[in-house]
Amino acid sequence: MRKVWLLGLVMAALWFVGCKHEPEPDPTYTVWTDTDTSDAFQSVFGELKDGFYMRAELTNSLFNEIAPSLPNEDKHTWTENQIYDWFIGRGFGNAEANREKAWLLTINHGLIASRSGNIVYMIIK
Repeated sequence: MRKVWLLGLVMAALWFVGCKHEPEPDPTYTVWTDTDTSDAFQSVFGELKDGFYMRAELTNSLFNEIAPSLPNEDKHTWTENQIYDWFIGRGFGNAEANREKAWLLTINHGLIASRSGNIVYMIIK
């Protein structure tokens, strides 16, 4: 009886050692990115000064209204790191990129727009 128990214990240990435990994949988020001219952006949202950015939380009903007009070619399934990289690529500093990424990921839906010259970069979740 003792040998059977010991053999079972050894087999269980070998099974655990032999199993490959795949790491959990990073969570992903659906976002849309777009660009527009500052004049076109201003006509809808108001003035956004060069070198500044703004953010707005969108209600579920407002997001559901605009979602059908968001183009598929601007739709991305990104990880937190990819969203962070988007901010860095638009001139955000490390602290700002982390702060705005965290804000965007903690709300249901939102928009962040950043102006550089005559171009406004937007990310929508």
